[in-house]
Amino acid sequence: MPTAAEHRASCDAFVAHVHILCTEPGVRVRLSRGRGRPVEECAPMDRYLARRTAHRTGRRAYYTVASLIATAGPQAHTPGVRPDPDDDAGLTTLGDDPEVRLVAPVEPAPASSPPDPAAWFARPNFGATLATAVHRAGHGAERTEDLLSVLTRLSDDQLHRRLSAPVTQLLKDGITPDWGVLLHDLVQRPHQRDQVGLRWRDAFYLATPEPRRS
Repeated sequence: MPTAAEHRASCDAFVAHVHILCTEPGVRVRLSRGRGRPVEECAPMDRYLARRTAHRTGRRAYYTVASLIATAGPQAHTPGVRPDPDDDAGLTTLGDDPEVRLVAPVEPAPASSPPDPAAWFARPNFGATLATAVHRAGHGAERTEDLLSVLTRLSDDQLHRRLSAPVTQLLKDGITPDWGVLLHDLVQRPHQRDQVGLRWRDAFYLATPEPRRS
């Protein structure tokens, strides 16, 4: 079983993999069609994602995030995991189909000491991203707070179905979620829904001004 640090690294590796896949327009279209759908209804995505997700816990989270990245497009990168477009190492093409490109697993570089978990949790989770929308894109604070409250109370199935709409709006306003952190939280949520919800709410409230008392 991977350690927590290894799991977090694997989330970033998966995100980098999907970014490279999305440089192929046909693949991007196929991945984007999985928005909100259970894995069982996403057969066109399997050829690109099954090798990396078939035995993983929280498989739907990987499909959901892949579809959201595909909606955003290959330029909407998470800071720190942007693939090098000039680096084709690890890419293989099967047959003559330019859409079928498999990316070798991106392994984290060996380190002399374990990565600092504080650095990971300092990255913006979805609550922090919504707070950024309030500050930078003029989203109403109360309306955004209501949205966050609803999202944190939804069942996992409903969250996956409804996440596409707010993410699409964020992208239109030039705000890109940290895909690796979002993936990590969606994988953890079925077992730690309250903890994930609390992290999102804390990040939102700590980054937005306290309401004025009348």
